[in-house]
Amino acid sequence: MAELRVANWNIEWMNRWFAADDDGPARFRTAQEISGVTDIADLAKRVAKVIQDMDADLVNIQEGPSRRSEMNLFVGSYLNEEYEVIGPAGKGQQKLYTLVRKDSQAIRHAWRIEEELEVDFNDVWEVDIDSDLVVDEYSFTRPPLVVGVELVSGRELRLLNLHTKSKYVHNGARMWHDPSRRKAFVELAVKARRRISAEAMRIRDYLNALFARNAEADIVVTGDFNDGPDLDYFERRFLAHSVAGLIAGSPNAPQRMLRHAFVDTMDKALNYTAEFYDFVHEVDKKVLLDHIFVSPNLFWTGTDRTTTGRIEHDIFDAASKSSAPGDREKLPSDHRPQTATIRI
Repeated sequence: MAELRVANWNIEWMNRWFAADDDGPARFRTAQEISGVTDIADLAKRVAKVIQDMDADLVNIQEGPSRRSEMNLFVGSYLNEEYEVIGPAGKGQQKLYTLVRKDSQAIRHAWRIEEELEVDFNDVWEVDIDSDLVVDEYSFTRPPLVVGVELVSGRELRLLNLHTKSKYVHNGARMWHDPSRRKAFVELAVKARRRISAEAMRIRDYLNALFARNAEADIVVTGDFNDGPDLDYFERRFLAHSVAGLIAGSPNAPQRMLRHAFVDTMDKALNYTAEFYDFVHEVDKKVLLDHIFVSPNLFWTGTDRTTTGRIEHDIFDAASKSSAPGDREKLPSDHRPQTATIRI
């Protein structure tokens, strides 16, 4: 049985590696510091090492550069032209890409899908974002990237690359610690979570359409969901949704529920992809924000599990510097990458 290896990684603010879009053809910045990084070439080299060491057929990237020519420049300069670039999707300076290994033994062909089954992720839809009981038009902060993949076996799968709305609130810590502004912060925090929920529901609409067309659909969903398996302070108190749960699906339709590639196999102490300071609870946290989900048809065959995954801590740590003035200089990204190996 052949194997398909899928990787997922949010590579922190790749766009800052490159000169401005209006400054001519794609080129790397040289001496300009970007959020604590003074050696862009070294950072790009370490990021490339992580990608090469994961040895994946498909690599989904979040926070990629704004121009495809810039991603092509990175692949040509640091990845030996080993990958075809699909994308970008999304808006602004943090875009979504899929890298397809050119010498993959599992993939025959891969292509981008712009619209399918009457679901266009670039379009608007109606939803109540601010809880005023009035339905408004909403659109994705970063529209997902959808890739069709034909395997050498003849099977065809859908690969989704997601980067949902952030929960970040500008000046959030100051607002939270200021009694006169705390209520305003809570309103913004809850609204952000309602926006993430809206995006998750829209993604689930598309997944349900895929399953309606083919109950045995082969689907892989990866990305930075900005949400993990647990409910946070605001979700518990203000009844916001679990985004990961919405995307995974309902237990009332188990044949349409996506399975997590690694959450049940990672050591509890290592089951995280990002670290941050939670100023609400005043504690440092290790959180699982990034995920790889697969459809039941890919997760097992009968009673035999056919998908296994992991968070690639060892590969990430090997590309980190032992001594540096700050995390952004030391680490290749603020998220740790993940892989899933699917026996097909």
